[in-house]
Amino acid sequence: MQYTIEQLAEVFRELGEIGIEGIIIGDTCINLELGNRQLEGDIDLFVTSMSPIMESNRIIVVAEEKGWSTGTTELGTPSITLRVNDADITVELYENILDFYIPQELIELCLQEYDINGTKIRCLSKECWLVLKAKRGAMQDLSEIRFALELIERNNVKLDKNKIMKAIEIFGEEAQAIYDRLRSAGLKL
Repeated sequence: MQYTIEQLAEVFRELGEIGIEGIIIGDTCINLELGNRQLEGDIDLFVTSMSPIMESNRIIVVAEEKGWSTGTTELGTPSITLRVNDADITVELYENILDFYIPQELIELCLQEYDINGTKIRCLSKECWLVLKAKRGAMQDLSEIRFALELIERNNVKLDKNKIMKAIEIFGEEAQAIYDRLRSAGLKL
């Protein structure tokens, strides 16, 4: 599924109208930082305005009233698929649950904001996206890190290694494993 940054802004505007606000935490972060105007894939949204789990029934009712389809993520949180200008765009709604945890300190360190057609889009910086992928550490995550590092290098985009190290240290006992995974994926720290 492909869509434009203007369609992304429309998704954020429509979600905001129903009280869902948050921070993009997935691959879309990298695409925004690289300046890509064409995007693809789901939007992983860390919701800051409500609990997607506690409010899941309300989310589903409102989504159905608007003609959107609903589903669930691999963690059991809700997802919504909106139709924007002939594109079906799925937004997976996340919050801190079980092993999925994004510390507030990391959000404060890594928050990026973009203004697209008057709509504020918030996402994590590329540095913190790399750290979260390395924290999770699945083989697919390490492949995605390698691919992102290639894109970053190819586009001559600079990484703030100090920010990466600060983000890693937020995870305390897990820090060494995160360092090791990033290094094995090709990041020189």
